[in-house]
Parts: sequence; structure tokens; C-alpha cells
Amino acid sequence: MSIFKGKSKLRILVDMKCDLSGYVSVTLMAKKPDETIVSFPMVVKDVENGIAFFDVRTEDDFNASGWWTFWPEIVFDDDRTACGEAVERFIHEPGR
Repeated sequence: MSIFKGKSKLRILVDMKCDLSGYVSVTLMAKKPDETIVSFPMVVKDVENGIAFFDVRTEDDFNASGWWTFWPEIVFDDDRTACGEAVERFIHEPGR
């Protein structure tokens, strides 16, 4: 599946591969092609199986074409934190 710059009809589903019981927040972190770090709040869909998602809201969410790196960050209610495995995805220019 291709992801396009400036498009807002997209759900990013992440399998954390861990139980999220006791989570306070789950965030999708992203490093843009210019090395800027941005974050997007995620919604937990399944606590026990560790499934969460982010719905792209605006055309500005993915506003640069090129290679992006994504990873989840989780904060638990006992101040533990965890980061998931990073993945790279190419954000394309529309029409290409």
C-alpha cells in the first residue's frame, strides 16, 4: 500500500506485540525526511493484544515526501515506558 503526501484518509494500525494493560498513553512517533521528529496520539483498540491505531486527521499530518521512520512509544501508569520497533515507509507525491 502506498502512502501519499497531503492525503487524510488513512488509518495506521500498529501491533505492539505486548499487553497494554495499565497504559497511560500510546503515541506514534515519526521522523520526517528532514530529520524533524513529530508525534501523533494513538487510540488503543485492543489492550490485551496490544493493537492501537492513528487516523490521519489533516493534510498536514504527512506533509513531506520521502522516507519517514515510524515507531510507537508507550507510557504506563507505573512510569515505565516502552518503544516499539521502527519501520520505514516512503511517502509519495500525489500523482506519482
